[in-house]
Amino acid sequence: MTMRALIVDDDQTFCQFLATVLTRKGIDVTWTTDGLASYNLARQFPYDLFILDVRMPQVLGTDLAADLKKDHPSAQIILISAFADAALQQTASQLGVAILSKPFPPNRLTDMIVQLLGQQM
Repeated sequence: MTMRALIVDDDQTFCQFLATVLTRKGIDVTWTTDGLASYNLARQFPYDLFILDVRMPQVLGTDLAADLKKDHPSAQIILISAFADAALQQTASQLGVAILSKPFPPNRLTDMIVQLLGQQM
C-alpha cells in the first residue's frame, strides 16, 4: 500500500523540495501553500503523514496539527520550523507530534519518517 503525505508550507519552493524527496522514496505526495486549504484536503483524502510548517500567514502549523490530531488520531505529523525553540518543542511534545528544525538534510526527514511510521523506505 502506498503511503500518502500532505505537505503544508507557505514556501512553494520548499514544498517542491520536500515533495521531490518523498516521491523518490515512493510516497504519494500532495502539497499546498495554503494552510486553510489543507483542512479540506485532509478531509477529502486519507493521509498517513502530515508535514506542516509552523509559521504560515493564515494558520499556525501547531493549530493545524492539533485539529488534524482530532480528526486523524492515527496520522503522523511532523512540524517544521526554522525557530524550533524550547517553547515550540514543548508544544510539539504536548501535541504528540515530531519537530524538525530548518535547515535539514533530506536524509534527516526520511529517517524521521521511518522512525514515526515504522516502515523502511
